[in-house]
Amino acid sequence: MNSKEKYDVICVGAALIDMIAEVKRHPSEDDEVFVSNLTMRSGGAAANTAATCGRLGLKTAFLGKLGLEDEFGNKIKKDFIEMYVSTELIKYSEKFSTGSAYVALNNEGDRRIYAHSGAANYLSDTDIRESEISISKLIFLSSLKNIKPFIKAATIANRLGIPVILNPGMLIIEQGINKITSLLKTIDLLILSEREYKLLVEISNDAGIYEIFKSSKEIFDLGIKYLIITMGSEGAMVLDVSNYEKIDPERVKNVVDTTGAGDAFSAGFIYAYMHSGNFNFKTTVKNAKMGNYIASQVIQKLGARSEIPSKKEVQEYFQNIK
Repeated sequence: MNSKEKYDVICVGAALIDMIAEVKRHPSEDDEVFVSNLTMRSGGAAANTAATCGRLGLKTAFLGKLGLEDEFGNKIKKDFIEMYVSTELIKYSEKFSTGSAYVALNNEGDRRIYAHSGAANYLSDTDIRESEISISKLIFLSSLKNIKPFIKAATIANRLGIPVILNPGMLIIEQGINKITSLLKTIDLLILSEREYKLLVEISNDAGIYEIFKSSKEIFDLGIKYLIITMGSEGAMVLDVSNYEKIDPERVKNVVDTTGAGDAFSAGFIYAYMHSGNFNFKTTVKNAKMGNYIASQVIQKLGARSEIPSKKEVQEYFQNIK
């Protein structure tokens, strides 16, 4: 780490409070279901990834916007500190309160999410400062509808030679590739779900692995070096402009809650990236396997930050990846 670097990764995006309602089934139109349990947890995609990175032992900071001294924001900061995440880069809004998400989770672990971004979506490009971006080895961007601060952060990182990873989420993907091209051109590595990928490049939901690889040319033409597509119980795919590899899923005894699986995958990938020492196709595949492992652990408990393996378990798994 040179004299300027303070963090392994800065995670930029939303920090929200998740209200998780456990139900036997999801309601149909004009229907009502009984909530057997209701819990409140800190969430938000970038915040979840930051928290997991912190627990895995990486020097991590979160950069996003909260309401000024409101109850939800205070809980989020307290939880960050408990997960070893720095809060010094957080910005505050006097006008908007901290955001929240309402999650309905059924017995099979399937979820429905209604997100109110609140202050998070008012992070602006003026909140992004070169003096802050410059103190990290890696910039991770995730799940804000407003992409202007992401473009600013990535542009600064590009100029300084700092790698940038984007895990966009549906709030960005649903804007369409033409509207987010300016962001994608600043990214080194793109992580997204199979559903998000197929929507982004406009291919059929039935498209197979080879068709996915053929359609990825559109992504690599933008200058992105690596593409990772998470596929849930089917594992993941790693692609570059001339190669692709399918990664088998980890064996899971019992899926309880898939909320945050993608965020955990990103954290596992970042952990492995920081310990790999280089950035090529072979190591990117290895790093993605680590992402699969962390995600497989998290989905076995309720909440996006539960069941994170110990540092020792993570180190042993990483050393044994082939």
